[in-house]
Amino acid sequence: MAEDKKKGYPMIAQANWFGLRDKLKQRVPAEISSSYVASAMSMAEASARSNVVSPLKALGIIGADSKPTDLAYDWRDDSKYPGVCESIIDTIYPQELRDLYHTADAELGNLTTWFMRDAKVGEAAAKKYAATYLMLLQKKPEPSKDLGKASSPRTKSAKKQDNPKPKTSNPKAVDPAPQQQLRNPDPNGRGFSPKLHIDVQVHISPESSPEQIDKIFESMAKHLKDFNQ
Repeated sequence: MAEDKKKGYPMIAQANWFGLRDKLKQRVPAEISSSYVASAMSMAEASARSNVVSPLKALGIIGADSKPTDLAYDWRDDSKYPGVCESIIDTIYPQELRDLYHTADAELGNLTTWFMRDAKVGEAAAKKYAATYLMLLQKKPEPSKDLGKASSPRTKSAKKQDNPKPKTSNPKAVDPAPQQQLRNPDPNGRGFSPKLHIDVQVHISPESSPEQIDKIFESMAKHLKDFNQ
């Protein structure tokens, strides 16, 4: 039964992680309380407590007495930052996770799946656990713009559509019978003038820019005009 209980892992946004780290670079306070964080980072005290102080206590940056730990002093030092991340990973995360995903190019999608299974949580919570772990794996002393990108098959397939091309269906096949009648007029001398109806379907990628869409319809107008002549 104990194995069925949910496990908890730290989750903290990059903005909060690096925002407070920048504050500590300027001066390390005697106590990193929720009140201090709220004032330093312009946020509500309740949000500071749950989104910054609590996870940093779990990560070992803040002690149980709300005072900065020795790790906090190394955390603010760019040269020691990678070692701090490595220490946190080795201390907090299980061996299985570290064996499976131990490089900075780990996929956010794969990490999310692992946390969903191990922590028995939903995708939203698991993704936050995964993003925090991936941030530590990257060991960069500044925010990463690529954190979590290209982590799912849907995102990868979208990258292949950098230059979307509209898909146009072929005009419906014209019934040859009216054409045959046109070549062979009525023996009584009455002419035959068939009317053709053509349906054209255009599928435009939602990623197309207004300029691309204008070009598509401009090209269609030109070719349809030529077709009618």
